[in-house]
This record gives sequence, C-alpha cells and structure tokens, in this order.
Amino acid sequence: MDENILSRLLTFKNDVILVIRLKTGEKVILKNGKIAAGKLTGQIASFISESSKNITKPSVLEFSDEMFYFEPVNIKKYLGSIGSELSDDVITIDQFFKLNFEDIIIVDARSPREFSEKTIPDAVNIPLFLTQEYETIGKLYKHEGKEVAVAKAGVIIQDGIKRIVSESLKLDPNKNLVVFCARGGMRSQSIATILKLLGFKVKRLVGGFKSYNISKA
Repeated sequence: MDENILSRLLTFKNDVILVIRLKTGEKVILKNGKIAAGKLTGQIASFISESSKNITKPSVLEFSDEMFYFEPVNIKKYLGSIGSELSDDVITIDQFFKLNFEDIIIVDARSPREFSEKTIPDAVNIPLFLTQEYETIGKLYKHEGKEVAVAKAGVIIQDGIKRIVSESLKLDPNKNLVVFCARGGMRSQSIATILKLLGFKVKRLVGGFKSYNISKA
C-alpha cells in the first residue's frame, strides 16, 4: 500500500472505504461518502463518492470502461494489525503480472464450466460451487431474492468443504497461491480463507478474471 495512504489510515477514528483504481493503482480513502485522502477528481471522483455509500463488503465496480476496487476498512481492526489484512491479502492485476510464475500457483475459484470455457493460463480449478450448484444459486437470487440465495449457498459450502479441502491439499505447500473468481468477490474470498486455514500463503486477485481479461484486451 502507498505509504501516504497507509499513514492517512492511521489518522482515522471511524471506519472508511479504501478504493483502488485498477488501471493505474491509484488509491483513495473515503469517509462518509467524501474523498478524505487521494487525488481522484471529476466524474470518477463523483462515481466513487456515490458508490461508496452502498459498499458493505469488498466489491469491484465498473465506470467508464475502468474497474474500481472498494474495500471497507474496520479502523479498529486495521490499527491492531497495521494494515496487514489489506496489504498482504490482495494483489492488483499489475502486481500479478510482475510475479515470478514459477513460484506461485494460480487458483480459479469459479465453477468447472467457467473454468473450462476460459481461465488464466496454468490455473488450477478449486471451485467454491460446482456448476449445477452455482447455477442453482443464480436462479434463486434472480427469482427468490438475495437472502434465499445466500442461505442456499451456505448449505452448499458446508456440504462441499470436504471436497474443497481434499483438492486444496493436493497443492504444493511451498508455493504462494493467487486466488481469483469472476470479479474478486465472495467465491475467491471463501476459497482464500479455507486455504489460509490450511496453512497456505494466499493472495486474492482484485477484479478477478474480469480484470485479467481487460488487461489483455
């Protein structure tokens, strides 16, 4: 994390929103919907300010053909860990391409169908949801709402833990892992958490496979 942004985070008493402009790596901090640190201006600043009001979990939003990563920062937790949950756990697409790929394993947390259609070269598939499970959750979300879909997802994950752990333990424990899903949301976060509990060193790709596709366009 940029040193000036890190130092500014240390000055806040209430929770804030960290935003990363994935195209350039620029970072800003928002407090109560207003930019409190960073230099983004114009329409982008307006978009970020308005969007931040509805952010409750790490999210990637698109504006004017660019992607922006939003992450709520619990200041109390942040001060206790000196920002390690932000600086150590996530990686931007630019940082990803600078890695030594011989030293990492890329983990695709999307469904087997998504993985078979297209993925990052040399990635291995450890899906949070199998194809039919993922499609079922999508249908529930569309027809019965978020709460019903989330409840079903919880049951599926509970039943799928044994499979996920079994597949994860086949990975080389001496290598660092980079986990991604479609947009860097719940699926990659869940798989990354399980991998960490198993003792792996893990980073999540912010923006997920979409950020990879955009970078290659």
